[in-house]
Amino acid sequence: MNRTTLTEKMVLYFLTLGIGAIILTGYFSFYSAHRALLSRTFEQLTSLRLANQARVESFFNDRLQETEKIASSPELQELTSMIRSNRKNISLHKLFNVTNTGYYGEVFITDSSGLILTGSQVDSSLLTVNRLNNIRSGKDKKPSFILDYCSGDSTNSYKLFAISRIQKDDAFSEYLALEISSTHINNLLQMQGINGGFGHSGETYMVGSDGLMRSQSRFIQSSIMTINVKSDAINSTLGGTGEAIITDYRGIKVLSSFGKVSIEGLDWTIISEIDYQEAIAPVNAIRNSIMLLTVIAAVIFFIITYLISLKITAPLIRLKNAAVELGEGNYTGQLTDVSNDEIGELTEAFNKMTVKLLEKDAALKTEKYNRLRSTIDGQDLERQRLSRELHDGIGQNLIAIRLKLGAIEDNLSIQENEKIKTAIVMADNLIDEVRAISNALMPPALHEFGLNSAVRQLCNTLNESKGIAIDFQGEISGTNLSRKSRLYIFRVIQEIINNVAKHSEADKFTIFAETKDEALTISISDNGKGFNEGSPCSSSGHGLSNIKERIDLIKGSLTLNSSEGNGTQFKITIPVNKPQNDKHNPC
Repeated sequence: MNRTTLTEKMVLYFLTLGIGAIILTGYFSFYSAHRALLSRTFEQLTSLRLANQARVESFFNDRLQETEKIASSPELQELTSMIRSNRKNISLHKLFNVTNTGYYGEVFITDSSGLILTGSQVDSSLLTVNRLNNIRSGKDKKPSFILDYCSGDSTNSYKLFAISRIQKDDAFSEYLALEISSTHINNLLQMQGINGGFGHSGETYMVGSDGLMRSQSRFIQSSIMTINVKSDAINSTLGGTGEAIITDYRGIKVLSSFGKVSIEGLDWTIISEIDYQEAIAPVNAIRNSIMLLTVIAAVIFFIITYLISLKITAPLIRLKNAAVELGEGNYTGQLTDVSNDEIGELTEAFNKMTVKLLEKDAALKTEKYNRLRSTIDGQDLERQRLSRELHDGIGQNLIAIRLKLGAIEDNLSIQENEKIKTAIVMADNLIDEVRAISNALMPPALHEFGLNSAVRQLCNTLNESKGIAIDFQGEISGTNLSRKSRLYIFRVIQEIINNVAKHSEADKFTIFAETKDEALTISISDNGKGFNEGSPCSSSGHGLSNIKERIDLIKGSLTLNSSEGNGTQFKITIPVNKPQNDKHNPC
């Protein structure tokens, strides 16, 4: 099962937290910049709209004042009377030179019914409007006004007029009508584009109450009275001025600032707009920069977080590894940590725990060693007692019986004498078996002739009983060994020989002994069937464990090599320079 390490978790947590904070900060910055940019753009649009609106209103007010001035002049009033009485078509251009300004086209006089009295040949239907009727009926007392675009019948063009009532005392009033050129109106709104503060997509245009354009579009030619503007800006102007994000007449999302123009006779709305995408382009650049900075910051934050996590988790990893070693029985590991935080306290507590476990382990090993030594020594004492009992008790009684039987042998008949001889043979065999058991329990040769002789006697016995050829090389010197060590070594060799006799099926047995570098080395090998060291059967018996325990008690080491079909090799190494404790020595 794959586990996530503490370092990976810390990197993941810190990275998530850091990137989350960066994203939240970036989003807040983007949102704030977006809102600020929209507000600034709307302010700029409104400022531009108001400036254009002021120019448009000033232009039309100037035209109305000019028209009123001409209409109120005595010359025009006399001329009007003469025209009405004579019905002569007199050119008004030459009289007033009004076209020299370049603002006007046609100039003529009409009555309140819209009938052209004099001037250019203009279709009278151009002036047949409700506004004139309202003035004639007295509903509207304004002396001058702007007549909205009217369609001509000959050129299919659209014309705009400045109209002023000629002051007279009779019942019928005449009106001076001056055609205003749309070119000048468009020129008022031409300060658009980058130089005009409108960027690549901004524009200002005017729309009538019918939704038709009253000025030239920046993007569509011949748009006056042909382009129907159906947008929220037109509907919103019913309530006054405003700002909104809408879809314009081209179907493009725009930022729009709109308001009513205050011109007598006109119900127009002036609108300043710029494409939404162009307006927020700086914010999009900021967004892209934030995204790039987020990626860069994430990489830097990952590296820093990883390094910090390694620094934080390194002592914890050392603690974990030390705990694993502690669980495997290694109590010598001590950790060093100079930090004054909780990890330092944990390291100090771990070191104290290790010391206590080491002390307890040493105490347990000492107790185990003492118990094991006591057990083995007790076994040897019991063997010595049994050997003595067999030798001094049962053995002597059997010898006495043998002597008694021999004493009465000559006084019996031949038939009874045969029975006595049989009993004597049985007694002799029993005495030999008891002596053999006694010698096995505590061989007298070990104490009388030394370790080397006792081992050779074991080898001779194995050769005689099992027919195994034994090659004994070197000498097992017991000079630098204590009595207990000599006894333990003898028991180990005795156990190995018994195992060879019982299990190995060997026909050759070799013992090599030498003392070198203050160590006694005994190598024992056979050519038997061997065994697999890793199999459960190799550790199921007590023979090998008894061998290892006795060698451990005298501070020695054991090396065992065996495989099926290749025999078994033992190598025993005993230090001879260390004095051995002979206390409670059974020998």
